[in-house]
Amino acid sequence: MDPSEFAAVKQQVMDESFPSSGADLDGMAMDFDAYLWHSPLIREVSVRRTGDTNNLIAATCWTVPGSSTVEIAAELERIWLQDLSYRHFEAHMITADERAVRLDAVTQIAPDDFYVTAAIVAETARPTTGGATS
Repeated sequence: MDPSEFAAVKQQVMDESFPSSGADLDGMAMDFDAYLWHSPLIREVSVRRTGDTNNLIAATCWTVPGSSTVEIAAELERIWLQDLSYRHFEAHMITADERAVRLDAVTQIAPDDFYVTAAIVAETARPTTGGATS
């Protein structure tokens, strides 16, 4: 799905429904954490609720060395479709560059019921910390 098509579908769901909250959203965030950790391509995961209806859940993970962006994209899509998205409706979009793969998504639990928006960013290189020395 291209970015403009995804944005239109996501906006339609958001306009016609209401965002997940409370225990439902907490449970979804816990699912993101659990299912991402179960992937053999992922070595570290951080999941948070954002408070922003446009992106209710933000997950960042770091991949194991040697994983290609094609493999990571396929794995994120598999986790999203198989384990995280609701069965009633889902739409997602994947973008990638040499440093990360990003899955943006929206899912709705039932007609006229709540939705979840999310982004998963899988970094292929863990940022370094600390100062440089000469």
